[in-house]
Amino acid sequence: MKLVFDVGGTAVKYGVADEEGNYSFTDSVPTPQSDVEEFLQVAGSIFEKAAREYALDGVAFSFPGEVHSREGVIKGISAVEYLHEIPLKTILEERFGGLPVTMANDANCAAMGELWKGVAKEYQNVVFVICGTGIGGAVIERGKLDKGVTMNRGEFGNFPMGGFKDGALLSWSDYTLEKQARKYNIRKEPAEAPIDGIRLDQLALEGDLLAEELMEEFCYWMAVGCITLEFAFDPELIAIGGGISGNPGIIDRIQKTVVSMLKGQHQGYLMPRITACTNGSRANLYGALYYHLYGEKIEIE
Repeated sequence: MKLVFDVGGTAVKYGVADEEGNYSFTDSVPTPQSDVEEFLQVAGSIFEKAAREYALDGVAFSFPGEVHSREGVIKGISAVEYLHEIPLKTILEERFGGLPVTMANDANCAAMGELWKGVAKEYQNVVFVICGTGIGGAVIERGKLDKGVTMNRGEFGNFPMGGFKDGALLSWSDYTLEKQARKYNIRKEPAEAPIDGIRLDQLALEGDLLAEELMEEFCYWMAVGCITLEFAFDPELIAIGGGISGNPGIIDRIQKTVVSMLKGQHQGYLMPRITACTNGSRANLYGALYYHLYGEKIEIE
């Protein structure tokens, strides 16, 4: 049995699974905010409890950031900065009594989870767009994960979009649903209780003009991003994951915006096929386990 962790900026999801991806249970705790020692204490406590009930023979992690899986180091920007630039894999293996530990980027885990047990299992060439507070992504080519030279392939949230504002280069991640909700909270007059992305979409459907404007902007930039990905990778499928994947109405509006933008344009000969990921909150848990089981076999060198 494997203990699997999905570490995010606000929560750590975890569970114990067999090699077929059947989870005996899943649960979550708040992500430790102070330092690596607190993180090890929390992860160690979960491990010790699981080890009393299950015969564990490995531990798999999904982490945010620029995860160098083979080196066992996180080198890039993420929501859990105290885990950066330390021999994390070695530290974890020591904490877990020498059991083998694997670690992979969260967006890559989401992609691998969908490749194994989700929307992409019948395909070989799929681009994933993972939407949260920012935008991550992953590229599956010929059935394997391609992480690029610096492990940054698929960091689509860094695509420049919208020019400069206040001296900063805007990017795709500046137009996520949660970022649009934040804009609503700032611009709404008179001020109301803060809303999230789900509520923003509801308000737009109810006829709130500001919410409609911000949702149109969201769909526009999602469409631009997907069209860009279509020509960059020519995939069989563009799969959208993260929080919005559970809302078929939003995915449908993004597809319709793409169709509207390309109608009559010479780029329209290559129409993106967009769909939602299907594993929801379990995608990273499936993917981290999949990577633990198959590791380098599923990566393009």
